[in-house]
Amino acid sequence: MLNVHCWRCGARINRDDFLGLGHFDQNIGKYKGKGFVAFNCPKCNKARYQILDDNFVTLNKRKGSSCPDDTIDLDQVIDFYQSLCQIKTIDTFLERCEIAAKTINPEVKKAILQPVDVYNLFCELNSSNMKRLMVLILDKNSHLITWEFLGETTGRPISFEPKTIFHTPFLMEEKVSVIIAQNLYKHFTQPTQKDILMTKRLIKAGKVLGVEFLDHIVIEENGFHSYDQLNYI
Repeated sequence: MLNVHCWRCGARINRDDFLGLGHFDQNIGKYKGKGFVAFNCPKCNKARYQILDDNFVTLNKRKGSSCPDDTIDLDQVIDFYQSLCQIKTIDTFLERCEIAAKTINPEVKKAILQPVDVYNLFCELNSSNMKRLMVLILDKNSHLITWEFLGETTGRPISFEPKTIFHTPFLMEEKVSVIIAQNLYKHFTQPTQKDILMTKRLIKAGKVLGVEFLDHIVIEENGFHSYDQLNYI
């Protein structure tokens, strides 16, 4: 069975939610020759994709043949085939797939008022305990608008660069703020000078972009550490 998770919310994708499997053209674009699986995320209620390593892609074009658990039959109907036909370039396809969602399910649209709220949400959405960086985007009333995961199984490498952290909030029309949370440290006592400088860089970049950077939270197995509470912000 393919190990697929939604890069937006971290939800595990079941086989019933797969839309189909495909390959990018061997001679076009930065993803040339790469395979991808398209799926519907049941939590986000959005169509997403995940780039696949060639080792995990098994093509099965024979009609009527059985399909083992670790393969997807290419004869499956891709629900958004008509939309794909209208997209002329790979970059346009990826841009449409990654465009920021401006609404989320009502059950998770809640106020983020203190670091423990972030901790609880991170643990809930990353129950598999993958090494990840989470970017939370809040509205002017500190209600969660949406979130993004970077790191293991998301197909998106972890990066603390401002252009990565502020990519989605910068596209939003309303005034928003950002919190980041990560579980990259096995043991955390206090941030390094490099970590502090990196966080201060994000604060300055946010001011330039008009997006307030509220906190950097380190998640551990039995708790968390907030840069704001530690007076580094």
